[in-house]
Amino acid sequence: MKNNLQKISRSQIELFIECPRCFWLQAKHNIKRPEGIKGGYIGSKYDPLLKAYFDKHRKENKTPEELLKHNLELFPNLNQLKSWRGSGIQFEHPEHKVIYYGKIDDILVREKKFLVPIDFKTTISKEFLIREEYKRQLEIYGYLLKKNNIEVLNIGVLYVIKIDINENFEKIEERTIYFLENLDYDKYDEILENLIKTYRSSNEPEYNPNCEFCQRDFQIRNLSY
Repeated sequence: MKNNLQKISRSQIELFIECPRCFWLQAKHNIKRPEGIKGGYIGSKYDPLLKAYFDKHRKENKTPEELLKHNLELFPNLNQLKSWRGSGIQFEHPEHKVIYYGKIDDILVREKKFLVPIDFKTTISKEFLIREEYKRQLEIYGYLLKKNNIEVLNIGVLYVIKIDINENFEKIEERTIYFLENLDYDKYDEILENLIKTYRSSNEPEYNPNCEFCQRDFQIRNLSY
């Protein structure tokens, strides 16, 4: 039955791309990377506020001004959006017998029919750097939508809030929209083929030489007492 199928999340797909060995250890053997200082506290506070902000406009059949000037509208089906936020956009792979899923922040629409994935980011840095994993995050959401036979543009949006404090200790917010173009959805068919082979293998896969977690593991193994 569908509910009994193995589920692999967007973050696990990202982990596989970062390092196949770390993915294999976590997804197959439940051995997670050591946790450092978490930097997502601000985001965890702001994300629900931004979702409520967008949903308020959605319920009033309005579009925030910052989106209108970019020829973007809000995805109108709030019930469907809540499902995609809660259970994730799901794709049951017919050959893998696996459900791949990703929980999205929101969805935008262009020209009344093309969906555009969007993700909320919050930062206290003066300069916001668009990392490769941010692009992959939007690509995976778009890939999952396409696998549900939904028309998706090959652009994504980062809705970024920069937070600062002035000399009077007053909070300052700056909202900026970043467009990520030329999103490549097609490459994830091959990525998932390699992912599932790694997941189902009994052999420890090759690690990414740049993975500091694997480097630490091997340094510990090589200790002599």
